Amino acid sequence: MDEIGKRRVSLSVKLSAVTTGMILLVALGLMIITNMLYSNKIRSMYYDLAESTARTNVEYLVPREYEYFWSLIDTDEFREIHKKAEQTGDETIITDWMKSKESGYYRDMPEESDHYSLYFDYLVDSEVLEQIQSQANIKYAYVQYMKDGVTYNIIDPDLGVMGIGTIEEDMPEFEGYGDNQRIPTTVSHTEEYGWLCSAYEPIVDEDTGETFGMLGIDIDMDTIVRETRWFLLNSLVFVIVLTGVCIAVDLYLIRRIATRPLGLLAKATGDFATGKAEYTKEDVIKVDIRSHDEIKDLYLEIRDMQERIVDYMGDLARYTSEKERRNTEMGLAANIQSGMLPRIDSVLSERKEFDLYASMNPAKDVGGDFYDFFLVNNTHLALVIADVSGKGVPAALFMMASMILIRDHAKMGGSPSEILEAANNQICGNNNADMFVTVWIGLLDISTGHLVCANAGHEYPVIYRKDKGFAFYKDKHGTAVGTIEGVKYREYEIELDPGDAVLVYTDGVPEASNESEEFYGTGRLLEALNLNSENTPEGMINRVKRDVDGFVNGAEQFDDLTMLCLTYNGARI
Repeated sequence: MDEIGKRRVSLSVKLSAVTTGMILLVALGLMIITNMLYSNKIRSMYYDLAESTARTNVEYLVPREYEYFWSLIDTDEFREIHKKAEQTGDETIITDWMKSKESGYYRDMPEESDHYSLYFDYLVDSEVLEQIQSQANIKYAYVQYMKDGVTYNIIDPDLGVMGIGTIEEDMPEFEGYGDNQRIPTTVSHTEEYGWLCSAYEPIVDEDTGETFGMLGIDIDMDTIVRETRWFLLNSLVFVIVLTGVCIAVDLYLIRRIATRPLGLLAKATGDFATGKAEYTKEDVIKVDIRSHDEIKDLYLEIRDMQERIVDYMGDLARYTSEKERRNTEMGLAANIQSGMLPRIDSVLSERKEFDLYASMNPAKDVGGDFYDFFLVNNTHLALVIADVSGKGVPAALFMMASMILIRDHAKMGGSPSEILEAANNQICGNNNADMFVTVWIGLLDISTGHLVCANAGHEYPVIYRKDKGFAFYKDKHGTAVGTIEGVKYREYEIELDPGDAVLVYTDGVPEASNESEEFYGTGRLLEALNLNSENTPEGMINRVKRDVDGFVNGAEQFDDLTMLCLTYNGARI
């Protein structure tokens, strides 16, 4: 609920922002494409008109006439005349001078020439150029001459006589072209003339291929530019209005279809998760979702989930109660099992011929390992350690039954092999669980240190000699008790001198594993025992336990860890 309260931007705003952005992108893209298509269409029409007009009308101009005209104005004499006319503002100075040069032109022309009709007045008035300029959309028509990259005006009706020989302003759009060369249609803009679409066609003598100037055609583009901008502005206004309408409709639909139902779901779900200790079916959300879409599916899923939670909470309460009851029972079972294991009572503690210590650490609350020690008579001590297959309560029950049988048969005075044989036959006769137990048993003559042993599938015992240290006694194993009825077991004898010791253990010691699943092993067991001279039974067992704990380093163990140790002190005490 705290996280819900921290939100700053609602889902409807986010969805509207995304939708609005997409609408704007689409509208802007359409607007740009439409404007480009419109502009390109119009420009193409004007480009074609300028080029075709220049190409068609240049044929009406006589190249030799303009050659002669340029030869007159490209002189220092003309430049002086033009300068004088500009200073006085009298264009007749130029007119009279040009007319005085006509006789020279006629004198140099062949008699059969077709140019006898040339007059200066005709060139200056430029009736052909005026006719071209009178065509629709043609703003300017003029003849220019380019020399060494500099453009000179020859005939321009709009400039009149005073424009003859003037230098045209350089335009970046026309840079890089050669003298009197065809220039493709180009759009340019100046403060004086505005937007113009210009095309230039060279005046070429068909006989010699020489060029004597260029016919220039300008089409006014100001109207087109204004219309294009007006079209763009109208499109932009239309997009803004349309986007506004779409945003309003989008907000309404998003709130109605998505955010309102989701808000109801969020509130109802939050009300359910109020931290109540118990829930009932009445606490499950009930929201009126009329749409048949993913939100309705989400509502049904949440409702189903909450119903399962209610059922689970009930099951969990019953399970918790049952678990507590089991834990109590397991605690009682552990106490009972612990109570079954022998302790050094007052009788044994008074015996000075030996020292004795044992420990058991079950992997679970109760285990299948057990140890036992008791006086069979005044001179014989029985030592037993066993490991039942399996874990938990079944193993613990089997362990107690086996322990009682072995103890009863031992107290009846049998040898180790007879004790194992009797217990085996009795267990096999009623072993419905198919469990078994490995057993090591020894009967110690306290007065002599003579130890008679039998091994029913158990681990090798460790024998300590004062002059040799610790070593395994690799006895011959028999079959585990409870597997095959009628099995015979072998006995062996060990002579213990004063100061010698016997340590027996279950497989939980060598099979203890660390996080790398590496076993502790029997080698580390011997190393731990031989590292210290504190060879009391309790000291030896605690030394091994510390070494095992350091090796496993907290890794979970799956087997019980049980040890029994006796030090023989001798009958003299």
